[in-house]
Amino acid sequence: MNNIKLPTYIKRDLRVLVFKTNLVSAKDVHRISPLMGDTPGILRWNVDEHDIDNVLRIETSWLLPGDIIRVLTNAGYLCEELPD
Repeated sequence: MNNIKLPTYIKRDLRVLVFKTNLVSAKDVHRISPLMGDTPGILRWNVDEHDIDNVLRIETSWLLPGDIIRVLTNAGYLCEELPD
């Protein structure tokens, strides 16, 4: 019998990251949609345009807040993490 070890993968907990943005219209949300879809690690996302902070919520297992901030600021939007 050989002693081959199969790789083990760490199961990570699902996290929700919450950000204040300047995504104020459906046009803004439509504009970032391809970015959100093309960013590995984003499982689900939504924007609450009716909230005063235009809250962006991201469900992820491994992305960090800085990753999301970088994606949005590179697209020309403001984005800052909201505290818990």
